[in-house]
Amino acid sequence: MDMKYDILLFDADNTILDFDKSEEQALRQAFDECSLPFGANTLPTYRKNNIRQWQLFEQGIIEKSQVLVNRFAETFAELNLPSEKVDRASALYEEYLHYGYYTVAYAEEVLEELGKNCRLFIVSNGVKSIQDSRMKGSGLGKYFIKRFVSEEVGFPKPQKGFFDYCFERISDFDKSRAFIIGDSLTSDIQGGVNAEIDTCWFNPNHIVNSSDIMPNYEIDDLRQLTSIVNGNK
Repeated sequence: MDMKYDILLFDADNTILDFDKSEEQALRQAFDECSLPFGANTLPTYRKNNIRQWQLFEQGIIEKSQVLVNRFAETFAELNLPSEKVDRASALYEEYLHYGYYTVAYAEEVLEELGKNCRLFIVSNGVKSIQDSRMKGSGLGKYFIKRFVSEEVGFPKPQKGFFDYCFERISDFDKSRAFIIGDSLTSDIQGGVNAEIDTCWFNPNHIVNSSDIMPNYEIDDLRQLTSIVNGNK
């Protein structure tokens, strides 16, 4: 079958794995075990700080290890929580995230279908041990030939070095046949632009794109990928 794209690079969190659900569950468990209050502002405050810290990592300003601590330190400061519990809450959260096996709607059926004619890869900035555990527990890991995680690669998405590393390790790689799918404009879509491959923004919540980062495609349902890959969209 003549496909438009047959080398598919998938982000993991909030593209095929439901990270939001896993994140909330892990945070609640960590706070409960640390005897910390979990109020209406807890999750939004944490998410705001988490996103900002990951963006600093994407820009090469801080290391991943700093992300994992800073997001909690900033959240605790804003919520007036005891700073001496930051390290324990962070460690517990990381541990509980390993067991967040929730998947995005239709992820498995779409991966199974696409895997018949395409080679599938994961490209992620996430923590490797967490990604490995969630991929295995969710049952999605079997659909991917290889998973490229920034802590092994040595560069974060969206840096070109990340993608150069990946492309060198994909046999018979052809940029014109490659395609990245992800939920982050700054990481996945900008990464694809930097790597000079086509991009697809997975935007199920219909977030308004107010940036100058323009994906080749935008979808709100993973099932729409089939027609794009086949060249029908």
